[in-house]
Amino acid sequence: MKKDKFACTCKNVTYGQIQEAVEEGATTYDEVQKITRFGTGCGKCREFIEYLIRDIVREVEQREK
Repeated sequence: MKKDKFACTCKNVTYGQIQEAVEEGATTYDEVQKITRFGTGCGKCREFIEYLIRDIVREVEQREK
């Protein structure tokens, strides 16, 4: 994953920022959104980021096992 690629262009939120939020303990869409503020502009990124968060949470959980 390219950490510097934008997941939300309206708020300039990158994949890396979302991953960082999850690695620091955020595990839900709402928690990550509160930290990064993604999806509060046009909202087009919301569905994609929901899946991205799910995948990152799974990846982090696998590493912790």
